[in-house]
Amino acid sequence: MEQSESLWHYYKSTNKEIPEDLLLSKGSTSHFNVLESVACSGTLPFVRRDYYKICLLNNDMDFQTEEGEVRIKGPSIIFCNTEKKYAVLKKYNTEDHHGYICLFNEGYLSGDIKSPLNRLFALFTNEGYPYLTLSQEQFERFSKLFALMVQEYKGQFEYRKEVLNSLLRLVLFESIKIFNRKCPKVRMLEAEDRLVRNFMNLLDSQFPIDSPKNVISYKSPADFADKLNVHINHLNHSLKTGTGKSTSKLIYERIISEAIDLLKYSDWSIADIAFSLGFEYPQHFSNFLKRFTGNTPRNYRKQQLQNI
Repeated sequence: MEQSESLWHYYKSTNKEIPEDLLLSKGSTSHFNVLESVACSGTLPFVRRDYYKICLLNNDMDFQTEEGEVRIKGPSIIFCNTEKKYAVLKKYNTEDHHGYICLFNEGYLSGDIKSPLNRLFALFTNEGYPYLTLSQEQFERFSKLFALMVQEYKGQFEYRKEVLNSLLRLVLFESIKIFNRKCPKVRMLEAEDRLVRNFMNLLDSQFPIDSPKNVISYKSPADFADKLNVHINHLNHSLKTGTGKSTSKLIYERIISEAIDLLKYSDWSIADIAFSLGFEYPQHFSNFLKRFTGNTPRNYRKQQLQNI
């Protein structure tokens, strides 16, 4: 089985301080971090990562991708996902180099972040590795957003996570806007774009589940196609074009995200959680979660109890 680099390995290999949440959970928790990057000239190996990374930088870099080597020049923003290998071969530092690195894993993603993130990566399907060269004005705008994220990340505001999510979404939407201006030919047709938005809104409207007595109404691609009055094949094509993922995968990912949140942060029984997510039997829920995450519901709950 192919090895991938974990967040734990990233912090260790770059000699960065490992955040407390990763230390307490031994790397198994949901995670978000934003770091300032000043005069960093280190290289990174050519491997797949099991986390997402957004890098804002204003220096040149030699970047190895699965399609070949790329020289990134000047201000740019790079989006590293969990599906493509990459390596940093060399960085060319300048005296005024200053940038940011934003890190987060699959467990951190909520539906309102997944939607623009999937849309962004889908735009780069035929463009090689996901990065954008920026004007100085665009770089400064992104720098202000990242600086705000650093400020909020270090703060104690009770709605800190919500603010960070909003800033991260703004970074993603700004990037989509810049891409569309540079490459207008890859924009989706208006009808497909509307269908993708309607699907994501319908999917997100079912969550979070606030009572074990409430059961999600739409669980399968056919459920969504019927509600949206489209053929299931058309829905799948539109979502694949707009997000890079199939209808089933988007549904499964959202159910998994909600399942993990309920297992970690609610006192509902596993049977109640299974029922609310549309599973007829708890064993079906357990098999589903283990198949897609490698962990059972009991393991997630055990991990949470160990972290208390």
